[in-house]
Amino acid sequence: MTASNQDMQIEPPLIGQTYVSRATPDLVVYVVDVVDSDPDEDFAFIVEGCDPVYKDDTTNADGYEITSDVWAKHDFALVTE
Repeated sequence: MTASNQDMQIEPPLIGQTYVSRATPDLVVYVVDVVDSDPDEDFAFIVEGCDPVYKDDTTNADGYEITSDVWAKHDFALVTE
């Protein structure tokens, strides 16, 4: 990691869980995977996800790729059922 992404103390989300953006409550993401960044990137990880409607069949879903800095700005919260 570079100094810029080492300073990020945000924890990656849990795979297989659904999160809602506190900044944009209409944005709800089911987390399919979390990919660590390359050492020269300016972010710590990338969240690969989709709309929760597609969580049982993610191959046909429109996906999201959200970098850790954007994830932090949205202040995503775990959805508890």
